[in-house]
Amino acid sequence: MSAPESAQIVTARRIVTMTGAEPPAFAMRGERVVAHGTVADLRGEFPSAEVHDFGDATVIPGFNDAHQHPTVVAAQSLQVDLSPSRIRSTADLAAALRERAAATPSGEWVIGCGYDSFRSNGGRELTRAELDEACPDHPVLVVHVTLHAGVLNSPGLALAGLTDSSEPPPGGHLGRDAAGRLDGVIHDQALYDLAFPAFTPRPTIVRDPPTEVLAAAFTRHAADLHAAGITSVGDALVGRTEWQVLRHLADQNQLTLRVNALAAYDHFDYFRALPEEPITPETRLRLGGVKTFADGAVNGGTCLVEQPIEGTDSYGLERVSAAELADTVRHVHDAGWRVCVHANGDRAIRRVLDAVDQAQAAKPRQDPRHRIEHCSIIDDEILKRMRDHGMVAVPFANYAAAHGDKLTQYYGAERVERMFAHRSMLDAGVAVAGSSDHPCGPFPPLYALRSCVTRRAPDGELFGPSQRISVKAALGVYTTGSAYASGEETTKGQLAPGFLADFAVLAEDPFETDPETLDRVRVRETWVGGERVWSA
Repeated sequence: MSAPESAQIVTARRIVTMTGAEPPAFAMRGERVVAHGTVADLRGEFPSAEVHDFGDATVIPGFNDAHQHPTVVAAQSLQVDLSPSRIRSTADLAAALRERAAATPSGEWVIGCGYDSFRSNGGRELTRAELDEACPDHPVLVVHVTLHAGVLNSPGLALAGLTDSSEPPPGGHLGRDAAGRLDGVIHDQALYDLAFPAFTPRPTIVRDPPTEVLAAAFTRHAADLHAAGITSVGDALVGRTEWQVLRHLADQNQLTLRVNALAAYDHFDYFRALPEEPITPETRLRLGGVKTFADGAVNGGTCLVEQPIEGTDSYGLERVSAAELADTVRHVHDAGWRVCVHANGDRAIRRVLDAVDQAQAAKPRQDPRHRIEHCSIIDDEILKRMRDHGMVAVPFANYAAAHGDKLTQYYGAERVERMFAHRSMLDAGVAVAGSSDHPCGPFPPLYALRSCVTRRAPDGELFGPSQRISVKAALGVYTTGSAYASGEETTKGQLAPGFLADFAVLAEDPFETDPETLDRVRVRETWVGGERVWSA
């Protein structure tokens, strides 16, 4: 994609630049903003410029979702959608799987995604027996909305090489029934070794679709993201397959999104060996760090915590030992890369901080800007240590609204006030980026803004209201905050001269909208690098 080299002028009732200034218009040339001013002044400076007058609209910098999984979503778009909007019961699920199985040759995989037992099955997990009944002649894998759990039927277990005597892989878990037999439920590494090539160094049992097929699916998903006003994303776990898809799109000049990819640590050697390419602010695809894991899923009740999950004696899932995590962080740090650690629970986050302490003590680096992905349960000590190291928090911006009722049951009222703690993080001087973690949560940023501002759960109850922030702060998290998280704060996240001309045109002013209806604000157009990439 390439923007016109002749100047263009943008004007609207309100232009929010995130610099404090709100000029009546701005001019852009190529992919960048070049000037602020009145339309008349800018026309005088750029007499041949095309003027885009958006009338009563509000123009804002394009939303930047620092942590989601667009390449995973592209692959899942080829699978069976089992999300709660379609599946309200096990009968619904069985019918959807049977329909796909009827069009799938016997013996080939039937894979469903987006399943949430809390919303579709009264909190009870599926079993292999239910999947066997639905699809006796096909291996079946149902992937949970968290991307940290799945359920296999008996043919699926057989293809995966799992038997009642199998031991779970390190960092994984195999569910069993009362008699000790596998019930089909698999967690974390047991799931990833089966079907997620970015999450494992081993060849997966489920094969990848061709690059061209995944690239076409990614392009369709990018259009959905643009329709929500998104101009940049962080693809938060990219292996060889995913990188080849993104590289294919970039090489074909078909990447409309700006993508900051986090290389999977399991494939670090592959990414370190790639030839270096010149990176400019206009570059659509870049490598922004290395992703690794410390614990399980906050939304699955498996994050590593200091106090047990409510009503259990479980402290969550340890993906790696503290010593292994320290070795990983040191390896990435010493190589000069940014380490981005998935850590939800307070115990897991402390382990990350300990690892960064050790890495910095051994080899001090100026502003390494290491990140904690999700950073879900914090306290004052955690925030102080993060600030002292200049670390970036990438918490879920949408989870209060998307999953708050479920999370309260897992973590209790006291911890809820310390979860996705945007207010406490900002007050403590910790850099905060905006994240949906889609497909684990809804991706529309205006939905996330409502969640951050109102902190209202799906059942209408407040979820940690002490962590509410203003619309301005929430917009900052999704613009300047996410730009800082990827090291692009000097060219992205503001509509200032010299910055990229990435912006969204909103039909209503989010600053004047009832916070409870922020998610209903309409996106009229989305522009990337001075070029319209989506229009309503």
